[in-house]
Amino acid sequence: MSQSSCSLKDIYPPTGHVQHLYCDICKGHLRLAYGDFDKEVSGIRVRISGLPFLHCDTCKKDYLPDDSRFAIIYLHEQAMKQGVSAIQSNRQKPNVKYDLTPIPFDYDSDDYRYLPGLMRPQADGFLAPVFFNRAVLLKYDSLPDYSVKFASTTYGTIAGPTFYISFGINKSGKVIMWLGDIAALPEKEQYYLRSENIPSDHDIGSEFYDGQIECIFTEPAKEQAVFALRSDFMEAAFKKFNIKIAHLDEEVLDLASSLNAPLTDTKKERERVADALNKVYVESFDNKALASIMKSLGGDPKDLGTLKRLQAILEAIANGQDVATTMSPFFTLYDFRVASLHLTSIETAKQKLKTVTDRLKLPETATLSDIYSAILDGLSDSFEKMTAIVEGR
Repeated sequence: MSQSSCSLKDIYPPTGHVQHLYCDICKGHLRLAYGDFDKEVSGIRVRISGLPFLHCDTCKKDYLPDDSRFAIIYLHEQAMKQGVSAIQSNRQKPNVKYDLTPIPFDYDSDDYRYLPGLMRPQADGFLAPVFFNRAVLLKYDSLPDYSVKFASTTYGTIAGPTFYISFGINKSGKVIMWLGDIAALPEKEQYYLRSENIPSDHDIGSEFYDGQIECIFTEPAKEQAVFALRSDFMEAAFKKFNIKIAHLDEEVLDLASSLNAPLTDTKKERERVADALNKVYVESFDNKALASIMKSLGGDPKDLGTLKRLQAILEAIANGQDVATTMSPFFTLYDFRVASLHLTSIETAKQKLKTVTDRLKLPETATLSDIYSAILDGLSDSFEKMTAIVEGR
C-alpha cells in the first residue's frame, strides 16, 4: 500500500457496509494478501507491516477488511492518547488453532478472520478453509468405495462408505474444504486428507464459496454444465456396474477447468479446443473397465475402440433405444479432433470436417465457436440420455 494521507473517517467502514469477497469493479473473487500500510491518518502517521488486505488480481485493487480497519483505528487512538505524531506496529500472525479435531491440519487462522463471510461466533473456526493438493481427489476417485462428483468444475463432493464432504477448487487448482466439515469425518479419513494437506494460498474464490457462503447459485456456464452431467453419468454407471468407467486425473481437471468458448478461429485454436474436448470427454473413459463390463454382459470387446465398447454396453441394457444416435456427439467430437489435428491427409481432413458440420446441422462454413457450442450441446443431451439408460429410465 503506497504512502499517502487520508481522514480517519475514511478508515471507518461506511454505514451499512458489508465487505464481500468480490471486486467492486470486475466482480471477480478477491484473495487475502499482506502489505505495509503507511499513511498519514488525520495528522497521525500510521505504519503497520504485514497488514492483511483483500486484493483483486485482475484490477490490481486493494480493499481493507474490517479487522484491518479496526487495527488502524486502534493505533490512531493510541497515538492520540500518547500525544505522538507517528506510531508503528509490526504485525505478527496469530496462527490460532481451533479445537475441532486432534489431527494437526495445516491452515491459517487469518483466512478465517479476514476472508469475508467465514467468521461464526457460534461455531468458532468451523469455516476455516483447509487446502489440499488436487491429488487428494485423484486418490479418492481411484478407490472402489469412494466417488468424486462435480456440480461444476470448481464445486464438488467426495462420498465414502459412511460420509460425504463438499469441496471447492480455486483458480490455482488447490482443493478447499472447511475445517468443521473435515472434523466431522471418521478419523482415518482425516488422516487420509492430512497426507495431501498443504499451506494456504489465501484464495477461496470458487463456486464452492459462492454457493456455501453467499448462497449464490447462478446458472452454470455451458462448460460446467456438461462436466456436471459427465459426473452424473459416471456415478450412475458405477452404481450399475460397480466399476469406474472413467479416469479422473490431473490433465482432465486442468482441461475441464480451463475450457471456455474460443475467441478466435485459428488453426492453433482449433487444435487446442478439439484436443482438450476429446481428452476430457472421450479419452478419459477407461478402456479396460469398459472391456470388463462388456464381457460381463456377454459381449466381445476385442477389436473395438473405447466409444464402440461404451455403445455396446448401453445397447445391451437399453431395451431397444437408439443408442447409436444418442452417442453420435461423442463420435462427432472424435472426428472433429481428427480433422482439426490433421491426423489424416489434408483432403481427408476436409472431408471429415464436413461430416462433422453435417452431423451438427451446421453450414460447412461454420466457425469454431459455432462448432464448439454445438458439440457441447450434443454432449449435454447425450450424457442425460445415457444416464437415463443406465438408471433404467
